[in-house]
Amino acid sequence: QWVAEAFPVAISDVIDSHLLNESNITPAERSAAMNDLLVMIMEIGLSCSRVSPSERMDMKEVVVGLRRI
Repeated sequence: QWVAEAFPVAISDVIDSHLLNESNITPAERSAAMNDLLVMIMEIGLSCSRVSPSERMDMKEVVVGLRRI
């Protein structure tokens, strides 16, 4: 629920900051690129963790979604 409440506006609050700093690009470029990627990944993660199993993504859809990223 904490992640869902932070999504997508405060996504950086739920991500380990060390993961965001392991790159050779500028901070502004890193921030924009990482934010876009994290939003896509978190959308899938939130879909997989819905309370009702019938509302969750099928694992085949998850794989397809992650491969697109």
